Amino acid sequence: MPVLLVVGAGLFGSQAAAYARQKGIEARVFDAALPNAASPAAAGLFKEAWAGRKLQKHFHRAVAVLDRLYGVRHVDLTHDDGRKESFLFVPPTTILEANPIKQDVTAVGDGWLEAAGQRHEGWVYVAAGVWAARFCPGLDIYGKAGTSFVFTGERVGRIRHIEYGRQAVAFVRDPGFTHFGDGTAERVYTDEHERQTLERAAGLGLTETPARRLHGIRPYTKGGPFFRRIADRTWLATGGRKMGTILGASFAQKLIEEEIH
Repeated sequence: MPVLLVVGAGLFGSQAAAYARQKGIEARVFDAALPNAASPAAAGLFKEAWAGRKLQKHFHRAVAVLDRLYGVRHVDLTHDDGRKESFLFVPPTTILEANPIKQDVTAVGDGWLEAAGQRHEGWVYVAAGVWAARFCPGLDIYGKAGTSFVFTGERVGRIRHIEYGRQAVAFVRDPGFTHFGDGTAERVYTDEHERQTLERAAGLGLTETPARRLHGIRPYTKGGPFFRRIADRTWLATGGRKMGTILGASFAQKLIEEEIH
């Protein structure tokens, strides 16, 4: 049986590899650890209302996949007025490939890729985020940058509305730490955007110096999420925007169940 060769160890690529292995397919994930990858900065929170009508089928497919692969958790965040809001949750640190092959993929073809001067053959899944255009000329893709912060210590989960479809959230994403994000996504990211994000964090009680800064560039594609066979044995998926966890799981099932099998 051919091996699945995955380009990119973010949410899309890692879930495809995990799903393949569960089905008995060997998977190798290549990732050059380029700066500004979006997935490590993701909160991992999701709910059906965020998917909207356009992504409903992806949401329902994804929840089952995520629960099977990692176990979907629940977290309650408290609004300023004391009202609690419930979310589904899978930590990105649980999803992301632990030990990818740390090589830059320099070329992709029909059922093969090249990395570190070596050719590998199998099924190929390009899940390279904003770098996907390197392997699909003409792909209309652009990035929007944002930063999340990690603070030492576990705090009670909080949420504060910023504008339609955007919230500031602070909660325990990983044991021993509180994760903060405010949904900032800008094509031109400046120090002022970062100052505003830290100001919102302070507004939720996170006033100390962050333990970690997680800066990432989310991929956006014209017309929404992109999943396509680009050769007989090669597929490309990107454009997860703020729904990388859900779309990564849905596309993983589509790839393995509908395309490869």
